[in-house]
Amino acid sequence: MSPIYPSHLIRHVLWRGEQLLVRPVRVEDVAGYMAAATHCSLEDISARLLRGIRAVSQQLIARFTEIDYEQTMAFVAEGMKGDILACTRLVRDACNKSAEYAIIVRTDLQRQGLGTLMQTMLLDYATGLGLDEVWGLIDTENRKALGLMDRLGFTRSFHIDLPFVRVAKALG
Repeated sequence: MSPIYPSHLIRHVLWRGEQLLVRPVRVEDVAGYMAAATHCSLEDISARLLRGIRAVSQQLIARFTEIDYEQTMAFVAEGMKGDILACTRLVRDACNKSAEYAIIVRTDLQRQGLGTLMQTMLLDYATGLGLDEVWGLIDTENRKALGLMDRLGFTRSFHIDLPFVRVAKALG
């Protein structure tokens, strides 16, 4: 992980009348991720990871919190009590022209605009990096995520032999 925490990316935003802190992930967020996972259905976690999963382990969470800020950026939205409500992630490709994104919003907070807020902030960040495209893979059954990407102007590419859809948005 890069030694310098990008504190200049910390934002305070208003969501549903609540002040949220949106900031880059820290190594110390493992416990917060674990707590947030208890508010996510296994279906949502499995859809996010594109594979069957029965439990969220500390080792898995460590992979998401120990990042190299030069190649990867992950943002968390914290509520007023410091609890993690949503996470979004961007991993640049080797060419540094495109990046894969991922997002998860706690199941109990979905369909309230938090995903849109987080994804819009991530797209703004990607645009600021000068990326040409942001893309992601979504389970074909994940209608909530596909609907969000449709609303944000992503295009879909189907893979007939695979159970996911590639969504992409050109930036510029």
